[in-house]
Order: sequence, then C-alpha cells, then structure tokens
Amino acid sequence: MQKYTELLKNVKLFSGIDNDLPAMLDCLGSQEKCYHKGDLIFVSGQAINSVGIVLQGELQVIQEDYNGNRTILTELRSTQIFGEALACAGILESPVSVLSKTDSKILFISVSRIINTCSSSCSFHNRLIENLLKILARKNIQLSDKNQLLSHRSIREKVLSYLSMQAEKNSSSDFNIPFNRNELADFLCVDRSALSRVLSALAKEGVVSVSGRHFTLH
Repeated sequence: MQKYTELLKNVKLFSGIDNDLPAMLDCLGSQEKCYHKGDLIFVSGQAINSVGIVLQGELQVIQEDYNGNRTILTELRSTQIFGEALACAGILESPVSVLSKTDSKILFISVSRIINTCSSSCSFHNRLIENLLKILARKNIQLSDKNQLLSHRSIREKVLSYLSMQAEKNSSSDFNIPFNRNELADFLCVDRSALSRVLSALAKEGVVSVSGRHFTLH
C-alpha cells in the first residue's frame, strides 16, 4: 500500500488527511484487491457495505434490465470512489453492477468504519465524514446532469448535450471521451446504429469532427 501513498493523497475522501494516511488506513481496516479485465467487482442484487477506491485501472458502473439490455451509468478511473451511496443507504440489493473494464486494483473500506468513530477517537474521523458528505452531494448533482441529458427526446439532442458537457468538463472544444461507440450508445440509452447515423450526419454538417474517441465541436 505504501507505493500508493502519493496517489491516495489525491482521493477526495482523504482530503486534508495527508499526514495521517498510513495510520488511518490501518485503523479503517482497508483491504486491497486485484481484478482482471471483465471481472465483476460488485454484482447487482448483492448488499454493498464498503466504499471502493480505484488504485489502478478503469471501471464501469452498469445497469441491466430484465431483457439484458445494458446501460452504462458512469466510468471510473484512478482515485475515484464508488459504492458510497449504496453503502450509506444500507440498501440490501444493489440495483447496479461494477465491472472491471481493465485489470484493476481496488482499495475497500467498510463504510461503518468511516462513519463511526473508533475507540481510539482518531482525529481524522470527523474529516472523513465531512469529505464523504461532500462526495455524496457532488454525485447527486452529477446524477441530475445525467437525468437532464437523458430527458432529451431525440438522439441528436442527447449527443449534442453530451458533447457540450464534455467540452465544458475539458474546458476545450477539442477533447477525448471515455467511451467507444458501443459504450457511448449504452451510456446515452440509444441504438448503436442510430447513434452512428447521427454522428455521421453531424460530421457532414460540419457541427463536429470525429476520429475514434476524439471529438472537435465547431
């Protein structure tokens, strides 16, 4: 875990606790686990009681309906955390799964060890709880953005709204997105062939330039 010390300083959950990281991780009983590409880290239907922190690799939070149609809710990379909302809510059956898109390493911490002070009354617990509340609030805002995106009626409107969000996020009209074409279709909840037709039309109209995952808005 020592080799990840510098990386963990950039994890929002640990903001302001740099000097106490080794002692804190020991107190919290953190566990590191490795996964292969394609492994499921959390499975829909299981109870979630831990917060996961991505040390290495890329993950996808996915949801499948009764017919097996998949929707990508979000993509996670190094230093990002997941499972915190479900763990804090005490939901017995997770509505989503978390897939390891690449080989990955994850640090798990029981949420009960975060929100309940230990017998030693370690100084970092209050800061951890404050950081966790901020993360939950920010993700609630992100969820609102996703709902706004999906509320658009046409595929064209969804695509342009998503690309505008990405341009704003990257502070540039020239950017890469985290999804391939199939994944983008799953994220926007649209048909892959219809998505390709819309992107082709937008390119012909000069609205956007597309090269793989690279986009330029004009």
